[in-house]
Amino acid sequence: MMTIRAEESQKILDTLKQNIESFRILLETIDDDITWQNILRSMLLFACFGIDAIVKQLINEALSLVIEREIGAQEQLKKYTSRELKKDSDYTLIAELLTVKDSRKWLIERLKGELSFNSLQSADQLYKVASYFNISTEKLVDKDNRAILKDAFQTRNIIVHQMDIDLANNTVNRHELEEINAFVQTIYMVANNFIMEVNNILCKPVTDDYAPLFSFENGVLSIRSD
Repeated sequence: MMTIRAEESQKILDTLKQNIESFRILLETIDDDITWQNILRSMLLFACFGIDAIVKQLINEALSLVIEREIGAQEQLKKYTSRELKKDSDYTLIAELLTVKDSRKWLIERLKGELSFNSLQSADQLYKVASYFNISTEKLVDKDNRAILKDAFQTRNIIVHQMDIDLANNTVNRHELEEINAFVQTIYMVANNFIMEVNNILCKPVTDDYAPLFSFENGVLSIRSD
């Protein structure tokens, strides 16, 4: 049987690693402090852009396959569908479900679009997306590194939205190589763990109880709960 892998996501991760190494090599040639600081900022921004691209690619290439194989992911899809139906005051969603050729495929594509729409450059957003793959936070990042991941994205936000200026003191923030390395290594680790966990799920067979998400009988639309 052919083994399925998240190959495109892995390619992005490999490219991320190569570029981060290029930044580190470049730092060895720089003796100007302003340039040094800008390269450190660039390393962090590139890592954050990288994990955003990797996770969005995982959504695109693997979420449908994961849902076929992972009961927990199927349950997450049911919960998502139930929440959306409760908000469907004008019955637009129900109309789509009843008229599209493949309602499950349509729902998954809808979910993929929603998960990919926003930036995934925050810890909470990554954890949310992982939950739809039935991947726990613990499998992505251990407790000791969660604060580092959160700080990495907070630092990224200050760089992007405030030009890395400490507005309270009207000074430009300074960074140490050790600090940025810790941020970048943690982001890389989380991206790598995400891909590994997805690949582990893709090794599983399609579940036997991969049944319709909903039924429509006697004019009543219901979500499968068994």
